[in-house]
Amino acid sequence: MTVAEFYPQTRMPQPLSTREEQIIRLAAQGLTDNAISHRLAISLATVGTYWGRIRVKLGPLNRTELVANYLRAESDQTLADLQEANVALRARLDEVESDRKLFQTLIDAAPDPMIVVDRTGRILLGNTAAIDLFGYESQILTRLQVTDLMPERYRVKHSMHRNDYFAHPERKAMGGHVGTVALDAEGNEFLIAATLNAVETPEGVRVLCTIRRVQPAEVN
Repeated sequence: MTVAEFYPQTRMPQPLSTREEQIIRLAAQGLTDNAISHRLAISLATVGTYWGRIRVKLGPLNRTELVANYLRAESDQTLADLQEANVALRARLDEVESDRKLFQTLIDAAPDPMIVVDRTGRILLGNTAAIDLFGYESQILTRLQVTDLMPERYRVKHSMHRNDYFAHPERKAMGGHVGTVALDAEGNEFLIAATLNAVETPEGVRVLCTIRRVQPAEVN
């Protein structure tokens, strides 16, 4: 499902056209209307006309609010997609024996980054997409704590949340509408959406975290 298709479930009476989505996405990247007109090879007046059409569909809001609302809906849809992928993977895992190599094969086949974390926050497994997203080699990623994948200012609070989660494990979304701040191997910060799924194993509860990079939901 596209974001345009998702909007009718929220507040938009009509879906955005392809050109309208292009304009709002370029605005989300920080481009001015003049820069958008050059990028799309259309006149500045035409860009203004498209903004008028967008306001008819999304509401009489200013440019920043239009972009923020659009990206919030996109983030909601991203989380919904991740939850659906988690449910499907969990169903497959329930059908097989607990085997590390088979588990690794299953998550490597998934298109979204995935990591498996134990009660202490240690990363036990990470798929190929997670290695690409965070920039760590597989051998290094599985020697890290999950808090190593986030800025230091969030680590204490995250550890508290993790302890609460393992005390009452349940399938849940993490990061709300605007995303959670993550950190790659080069020290670059970026936003993610993620879902958590507790998996019971002979070694104890493990948490499967499915991740997707998202755009900021607010534009300055």
